[in-house]
Amino acid sequence: MGFFNLEEPELDDSDSWTEATEAFKKAIIIARQWQPDARTALTEINEYPPAHLDEEGCWEIFFWSPKVVKGLVLYLDTEYNLLSQNEWGALYRESAIKIGQELLTLHHYEFAAEVSQPGPEGLSFVFRQTIPKAQTCFIEVQISTTVMLTPPPRRFTINLVKNVGDRPLFGSNGGFETRLSNLIPNAKPDYWWSFRNESEYEERLREAFESFLKYGLNIMEQ
Repeated sequence: MGFFNLEEPELDDSDSWTEATEAFKKAIIIARQWQPDARTALTEINEYPPAHLDEEGCWEIFFWSPKVVKGLVLYLDTEYNLLSQNEWGALYRESAIKIGQELLTLHHYEFAAEVSQPGPEGLSFVFRQTIPKAQTCFIEVQISTTVMLTPPPRRFTINLVKNVGDRPLFGSNGGFETRLSNLIPNAKPDYWWSFRNESEYEERLREAFESFLKYGLNIMEQ
C-alpha cells in the first residue's frame, strides 16, 4: 500500500501577517452576522496568521462559534470581497459517515455523533460497534485541527479503543488503545494520513478504513 510514501505535512506560516490580519478583520464582520460570538478557530492564535491564501490565491479564514458549537470558513478575493462561505467540519464529517457506512456497517460499526468532537480544539468522528458485549469497540478518525486551519496538506489519524461503556475512554481511564498504524506492517507507529483537498481526504480515509479491516478488525474482536 504505497500511501505510506507520502511526505509528512509541513506547516506553512509564510503568508503575510499584515495582509492576513486585514483579511481577518474584513471576514470577522461577515462571520458575526452568521453568529455574534464568532471568533478565530485557531487554537494557537499567535503562532500562525489568522488567514492564509489557498491554492487558488483566495483568502481562507476559519471561525468558530462556542454558542452553537459550529465553525464557518470564509473565502475572500485579494481585494477582501466575499467569494463564498460554508460551515467547516461538515465535509469531513459527511465523508467519514459515507465511507464508514460503505466499509464498516457490515462489521456492525455505526457513526456515534454524541461522542464525536465538532472542533476546534478537537475534530473527531467516532464509529461504535453495536454488538452488545463486555467491552465496546470504537474507531476514531482524529483530524489535526492545527494543521487543518493552516494551508494544506492537512492530516488525520485513526485511533482504536476498546473499553466498557458507550463512549471511548483514553489514557489511564480506558482499556485497550492504539493507533491503527501500530498494527500495519512497515508503517510509522504514529502515522498520520495527509491530504491536500476533499478528493484526497476521501481516498486516504478509504485506505485507512480498508487497512483497519485488514489489520485491526480481528485484534479488536479479541
